[in-house]
Amino acid sequence: MKPLFFAFLLMGVMTATAQEKTLSFDAQLRTRAEYRNGALFPRNEGEGAATFVGERARLGATFRRGDLSVRLSAQHTGVWGQDPQVDKQGRVAIHEAWARMTFADDAFFVQLGRQRLVYDDARLLGALDWNVAGRTHDALRAGYQDGPNQVHLILALNQNDEPTKQVWYDAAKGQPYKSMEAVWYHYDGHHQLIPFDVSVLFMNLGLEQGTALTNHSDVKHMQTLGTHINATPIDGLDATASLYYQMGNETSAWMASLKAAYRLDDAWRVHAAYDYLSGDDGKGTKNHAFSPLYGTHHNFYGAMDYFYASAWKRGNVGLQDIQLGVKSDYIGWLPMQLTYHYFATAAKVPGQDAILGLGHEVDYQLSYRLSPNVSLSGGYSFMLGQHTMDIVKGGDHSRWQDWGWLQVNVAI
Repeated sequence: MKPLFFAFLLMGVMTATAQEKTLSFDAQLRTRAEYRNGALFPRNEGEGAATFVGERARLGATFRRGDLSVRLSAQHTGVWGQDPQVDKQGRVAIHEAWARMTFADDAFFVQLGRQRLVYDDARLLGALDWNVAGRTHDALRAGYQDGPNQVHLILALNQNDEPTKQVWYDAAKGQPYKSMEAVWYHYDGHHQLIPFDVSVLFMNLGLEQGTALTNHSDVKHMQTLGTHINATPIDGLDATASLYYQMGNETSAWMASLKAAYRLDDAWRVHAAYDYLSGDDGKGTKNHAFSPLYGTHHNFYGAMDYFYASAWKRGNVGLQDIQLGVKSDYIGWLPMQLTYHYFATAAKVPGQDAILGLGHEVDYQLSYRLSPNVSLSGGYSFMLGQHTMDIVKGGDHSRWQDWGWLQVNVAI
């Protein structure tokens, strides 16, 4: 039986090669143990630490033939002990399912289906790979590239089921928006005297405001417009800047970010950054709190995920984040990084008279590659909160808040 199986397998490979087809497989098994003693939300007096082991098992296949590519990937995510030993209702979800056609010597492409949307530094659109499940969208994406110029168009329309009339869309059970129309333009100027690249994004989101009680759809629209710039003005220095504005029926908000990273030598790199995301003080008729939408917030606003990766307790007062960091490859097989954050509100806290500090966070991370397919990483963070943190996030700032993790990633 085995010789027959391998004969069929060999014939399949030969046929695929003869017809210029390729079928490749990839797999990932990622296991992460966490100790949470104040992660995502500050803990209160008397609350003990939580420990758990989370796991992602992902299997993907990509088929290519000429101008056609098809990608399918499925995953099982959860924590150890979540499923019974005898599991008749196993949870496996489709992570990606898309087809892509290219035209005119790959200058044009059209991609349809469930896919990742990752643009620029993943601040507004990212894969959220830190999260055990990651993030994908159901969308149609089309693009064109001519030399250093790229432009993409993204279209999405979401429903909970197959309706026969206009109905309310429950975003809690599906994608967080009813519709999306976005245009992204990118210019790659790394061939210029001063290497740089610049992107411009315009996104129109339809957000459901109806209620389940009436089952009537009431979609309001919010637009996001902005730019992301990256430049290398001198050797060893990378500078990035982002500026976005949000507007719509009930929104007027903005954010700005500046970051400079300098390579001291082959082993040491330092950076400084400042992020400002406008907040709402509860006054006026419009919402002034900027939303970083569907980005990878874990990369920007502290590894403990207090901001934008978890909910506010009392309104969204925005955020100011001042950070200083250092990365080291001094021990070549053990890269490390250390980052300090100082957080403050961007708007006045309701009932308070001023913009106030939230606290200090320190994040440390290191990694080690056991083999080309297996890597170890870990980290430790702590937060020294201030009284305002209790108001906007809850918990007790006088309690010690820390978090640690250790991860094994196997990818083939």
